[in-house]
Amino acid sequence: MKSAIMAAIDRNPPQQNEPDHRPAENSAKEFFPDFATIRSVLEAGQIGIWSWDITTDKVTWSSNLESINRAAAGSFDGTYAGFERGIHDDDRPSVAASLRAALQTHEPYCVRYRIPLREDRAECWLEARGTVALRDGAPAYMRGLCQDITERVNLENELRNRAKQQEALAQLGERALVEPDLERLLNDVVSTVALTLSADFVKVLELLPGNHDLLLRAGFGWKTNLVGSILTSTEPQSYARCILDSSVPIVTEDLARETRFAVPDYLKDHNCVSAMTMTIAGRDGHAYGILGVCTTAARHFDVQDISFLAAVGNLLAGAIQRRQLEQRHELMIRDMRHRSGNLFSQLLALFSQTAKNSKNVADLANKYQARVLALANAHRLITEGGWKSIPIMELLYVVLGPYLDRTSFNGSNVDLEPDPIFSLSAALHELAANAVKHGSLSRPKGELELSWSVSRTPRGMTLALDWVEKNGPPARRPRRLGFGSRLIALVIERQLNGEVHRTFSRSGLSVRLIVPLTHERWPNTVAAAQPSESG
Repeated sequence: MKSAIMAAIDRNPPQQNEPDHRPAENSAKEFFPDFATIRSVLEAGQIGIWSWDITTDKVTWSSNLESINRAAAGSFDGTYAGFERGIHDDDRPSVAASLRAALQTHEPYCVRYRIPLREDRAECWLEARGTVALRDGAPAYMRGLCQDITERVNLENELRNRAKQQEALAQLGERALVEPDLERLLNDVVSTVALTLSADFVKVLELLPGNHDLLLRAGFGWKTNLVGSILTSTEPQSYARCILDSSVPIVTEDLARETRFAVPDYLKDHNCVSAMTMTIAGRDGHAYGILGVCTTAARHFDVQDISFLAAVGNLLAGAIQRRQLEQRHELMIRDMRHRSGNLFSQLLALFSQTAKNSKNVADLANKYQARVLALANAHRLITEGGWKSIPIMELLYVVLGPYLDRTSFNGSNVDLEPDPIFSLSAALHELAANAVKHGSLSRPKGELELSWSVSRTPRGMTLALDWVEKNGPPARRPRRLGFGSRLIALVIERQLNGEVHRTFSRSGLSVRLIVPLTHERWPNTVAAAQPSESG
């Protein structure tokens, strides 16, 4: 169908008002292209021409407008209602309002709108521009152009999303540096990610020691009773296992069709359809946990979305690591204060016990000097160790140096990673100080037996160390735990997610320390500030 404006161009070509100074071979026909040339240019630019006769409600389209509108050939009925049916339901009011405004003001108009979604559900954007032609001062015609601007809109949206994501990352980075409470930071992260990616659900899962269970540490959109509970496990063929084993984010546009893993029940319960998840990478190849988003409608996550989530995951990993180091530093300072308070009593106890077993003053001086130096080396290991891996025997020799002549060791000389060194040293120091004051080392014939082993358990590689006191006074359960006992519980149970088992008997105190040789739990401000009263 040939449009009215194109027919007008054929009948009344524009007149040239200025002299033609070009060579003779450049004719007026070349300067004013014919209709076929105009049509080819418009079709190449995906531009259609339309005309609306307001009095008869007849709409005339150029032949390429049906394809631009993604309509079947010959399906347009040539009416305004037919044109309106090709507009997305959500955009019809804005198009109608723009047309009404143009008719009232006689000003040119420009409007963007989408056509109804097709099977591929990809959005298609069109832009219509037009002017009003008057007859006797009243609007008679509207004529204009229509163009497919989907690529332009997608580019604009991409640039807008990039700017939005960069701003969100900058804000999260600033909060990560100044926010001391990890819980508040995690809550900021999930809400910011949800807003930035327009996601229905966001989750931050903490991988618990043993690498078997995942705790929902923070979440957006989930049922409130789920936050703080174990949400899923890392069993073979599980969603979590697939994520943790992947070096790149796992993107799923339709969970119902997923074949790589079994969809967990909590996603089904929340009617999740699409998801994007990634590992929060920790130190030394360990994973801290999982960061992910889910939607209840089908969603295509593009490269920019994936990059944004990866950047947030890296930011979280850095924040968790920094807070672990800060918590360890605070604990070290508190332990040093406690050790300093006990130092003089330890020195007096060492002097008293050494004097009982010395032949003369010279013998006393030599033995006492050696034991004081060993005690000083134990303090040096804590303050200047540099957090490097060391064999367990080196740790035991340094911490128990003053009592080596009364201590037996049984176990392989395994290397310990930096994480458990400080905690074990602090715990052993407290046990030794207690033994000197109240236990087997307070008696001349008292002895210590230390044995240990490393084995693979459901929690991962685990160290089991037994501290057994012999030939000392009977051990009685105290009515109230002192700071030393609370400190042992804090460094072993909280910092290393281990276990402390004490046995009080007539033969002396026995203590078993169970220490998972994996990464520590994420910091918890309240738990770190107030040592546990149990254990």
